[in-house]
Amino acid sequence: MGATLTLVGVALAGCSTNPPPVVPDGLTVSVVQQRGDIAPGRAQLRLANGSDRPITVVAATLTSAALSEPAAWSARRATSIGSGRVVDLPLPLPPVACTTDDDGPRVTLEVGADDGTRSVDIAADDPLHVLERLSATQCDQDAVDAVAHVEATAVAPRGDGTADLTISITPAGGGSTSALDLVALRGTPLLRFAAGDEAPLGAAVRSGDAPSTLSVAVTPRRCDPHAIAEDKVGTLFDLVARLDGKDVTLSLERPQPVADALLAFTAAACRLTPAG
Repeated sequence: MGATLTLVGVALAGCSTNPPPVVPDGLTVSVVQQRGDIAPGRAQLRLANGSDRPITVVAATLTSAALSEPAAWSARRATSIGSGRVVDLPLPLPPVACTTDDDGPRVTLEVGADDGTRSVDIAADDPLHVLERLSATQCDQDAVDAVAHVEATAVAPRGDGTADLTISITPAGGGSTSALDLVALRGTPLLRFAAGDEAPLGAAVRSGDAPSTLSVAVTPRRCDPHAIAEDKVGTLFDLVARLDGKDVTLSLERPQPVADALLAFTAAACRLTPAG
């Protein structure tokens, strides 16, 4: 369960000598990230109301050393959490920072009260170490980017149920002496490679190299329509790399047009769209 909230704020509207407690005992909050949150760069604040009365949340903000700035819940309206209910509040994440700071995340809530709203500051749980994992991955990404930027840049269907995925490698051109080896790409729930679940790359990259490209042939792993329509991470390939002898696994960056092209190719290869 998440950390229990403690009221530390003051009334923002109205006044009362002895205001009633705004945050009931039993309300907990934790940080989670679901499968559908990965591609859009999002997390969730999970509020579980284990008390015997409802609470109304007007605004929520998450702060952490792993985040370059606070992440705010984009509330369109106040959310009421009834007794025994659990609500997830989506948080678009700002750029993640590479840090070894182990201070836990904190959350500020604006909650409804009889005399307006009050600010509540709490220490939140991160039971699955979401923020720690994101920060560690960012450290690996920063180290790789110091040598070269690697991303998928084009999709070219062949007409035989496969498509060539172009991977562009742009060396950083700085003074990094690190040795970067691009080992392989791993398939997704939606796509695999003509060679199997993993496509070997075998490319050695140094920061002073000239720009280059690689090409791998991809093909649908599954063709059921709902898998494409409900895709969450089907276009996010894992890039397996080795940096100065350390193995790292990162999501291969791909712009939205490339993600859209992969989905369109999958639909066409599965004969789910009319022939052009």
